[in-house]
Amino acid sequence: MTNVELAGLVGLSPSPCLRRVRHLERTGVISGYHARVDPMAAGRGFEVVVLIDMMLKDRATVVAFENRVGELAEVVECRRMFGVPDYLLWVAVSDQVAYEAFLIDHLADLPGVARLTSQLTMKLVKASDRRSG
Repeated sequence: MTNVELAGLVGLSPSPCLRRVRHLERTGVISGYHARVDPMAAGRGFEVVVLIDMMLKDRATVVAFENRVGELAEVVECRRMFGVPDYLLWVAVSDQVAYEAFLIDHLADLPGVARLTSQLTMKLVKASDRRSG
């Protein structure tokens, strides 16, 4: 949206609105801008949530695991969790066949993994601009 549109929405004139936006950018409150990508159009419409339980949780294993996950383009988000599971991964690939190959060729070989559980979405009820949708 343009600065004029934003100013109208928040009840400011354009100049003070732009100053506030620039201040939010400088202070890191606004960390960036993005394009919303349609996963289906990009050939990555098959999204899987993967729950990972670790067998080993020593520093070296955790660092090795996280470094390897960071290199995998198919992993669009990875979170280290408190409790069980140890990690949540969001994986986006083209289809079920591609996911099976990714699971066997990459996820199963990650350092320290004891168990992988794949969860498939039945229905997307609400999407955040942070990830997809």
